[in-house]
Amino acid sequence: MARDEKQADKWRANKGEWSELYTAMRLIGDGKIALSYDTSTQATDVWMEVVGVIRKETKDRIVAYSMDENNTDVIIDVNGSPVAKVAASDFTVAADDLMDKIQHGKSTFTASEEAVTFLKLAEVLKLKAGSGDKNDIYLTTLDSRTGLKRDRIGFSIKSYFGNDPTLFNTASASGLIYQINGINDDDMNHINSLVDSKNHAAVQSRCDAIIETASSVVFKDYVIAKKAKVRAFRDNLELLNPLLPEAIEWILRDHFFHGNKDVNLPAAVNRLAQANPHQISRPHLKYQYMFKAFLYATYCRMTASTLWDGKGVVNGGYIDVSKTGKITCHYALESDEFKDYLYNLAYLDFPSTNPDHGDYGYVYKIDDDYFFNLNFQIRLRKI
Repeated sequence: MARDEKQADKWRANKGEWSELYTAMRLIGDGKIALSYDTSTQATDVWMEVVGVIRKETKDRIVAYSMDENNTDVIIDVNGSPVAKVAASDFTVAADDLMDKIQHGKSTFTASEEAVTFLKLAEVLKLKAGSGDKNDIYLTTLDSRTGLKRDRIGFSIKSYFGNDPTLFNTASASGLIYQINGINDDDMNHINSLVDSKNHAAVQSRCDAIIETASSVVFKDYVIAKKAKVRAFRDNLELLNPLLPEAIEWILRDHFFHGNKDVNLPAAVNRLAQANPHQISRPHLKYQYMFKAFLYATYCRMTASTLWDGKGVVNGGYIDVSKTGKITCHYALESDEFKDYLYNLAYLDFPSTNPDHGDYGYVYKIDDDYFFNLNFQIRLRKI
């Protein structure tokens, strides 16, 4: 690849990746961020003053931005040494230009020469934070409600410029295994032949065919995680609540095999509570509580593929970027409100069935028995 092509690729990214940089530019330029705890309001009358922004481009390159004494210019430090001073208004202009390109451009695009010139001036050499860091950005803020200054708090950025952001990512290890009784090889081949208009596995059509053909569909267990070599997802869920593995299974069965298509998590949990398959007292409260715990644990880095010790890695929270470019902060440190925020926006989503992704949605045979896996992920919708 020629040098010019490599340079062009360096400034090429998808909308989600550009959103991280847009957030940094906007916060540096505006010097404030809307604060919200409640999904029923974006709390535009409550703001935190942003007095510092840090981007960890790599483990060896940390770029910090802070306002000068006159609140007109931004001082830029690289690894603790001041290297440049840029007008704050220039960051606001850059954010406006970038927002327009994200909103009206293609899903993946290359920055203009003018934009690249400014990014270099702003000491941006890498568009996305290092993959080893869960935090996309670090803020030093002054809370207008309390006067409390919080120094270098990490946040994850969730952007709605493109697809809704994912909270719980699917993996083959998050799969649920069902035994399909009363079918034969011809039935298996027919079910697996059902595809959609894009020649992808038609999972719902296959589930409908299973219900029509099979004598019974029996939930067996969760998939064994390849690296952990145990059913890590079940183990992690049981750590949160022993009933949670079966509660999640009930919701997936309700969707795929019983035809309830409302994917909003609160609605699905409400159906679960009404059915109350575990015959627990106060089912609405308890099922809601355990799913909020699951979402919060996911935020705290619990995954399906590795065993979790229950210790949360809690950063500042989420910064969400609306389709209009508005930036709002949701603090995880106030966990009850943050759990409500996650729960009220969460919905079930069903990703790719490819073996290297969800790895589900097809009948397979082991010895003389037939099996079928389901899988899911959880996204956050925008109110």
